[in-house]
Amino acid sequence: MILSLLVCGKCKPGPETDLLRDYLSRAKKAGRSLGVSDVLCREISPKTGTSNQQIGALALRASSADTRRIVLDETGKQMTSQQLAKTLNQWREQGVAEICLLVGPADGWSADVRRQADIMLGFGKLTWPHKLAQIMAAEQIYRAISILVGSPYHREGSK
Repeated sequence: MILSLLVCGKCKPGPETDLLRDYLSRAKKAGRSLGVSDVLCREISPKTGTSNQQIGALALRASSADTRRIVLDETGKQMTSQQLAKTLNQWREQGVAEICLLVGPADGWSADVRRQADIMLGFGKLTWPHKLAQIMAAEQIYRAISILVGSPYHREGSK
C-alpha cells in the first residue's frame, strides 16, 4: 500500500519542508510491518491564474480512479487520530493499493474534487496556513501508522 500526500505548489527547501519530509520518512519506516511500501509527497504546480476547476482536474489526474482520497477541507468531518487510523486500516485490509491525502489550494478544492472524495476531513474550524496544513497532514499519517503498529508515539488519554 502507498500513502501519499498531494499538495498544491512546490515544496521549497526550508524547515517546514524538512519537517514534512521527516514525518513522511518516519511513517514509511514505521509502516513497513503493515505492508506500507511507500509514503511520499506529490506536488501539483499549477501556473498562476489557473482556475480552481483546472487545479482540481490536475489533482484528480495525479491519482488513479481506485485511489482512496481523503480531501482536506474546512467543511470536512472532524475525526480523532484513532478514527483516522481505523479508516486507514480498514482500507488496508480491503487491499486498497493507494490512499492519498489532498491538501488543496488557497481557495479550496473544486466541487469535482469534493464529489470524488472518499472522506472530506477538516482540521477544525480555524484557518491554517497552507504549509502548516501539509505538515499536520503528514504528522497525522505518521500518527495513524504509529497507532496501528502500537508505537508509544500516540498517547491518547495520558495526562
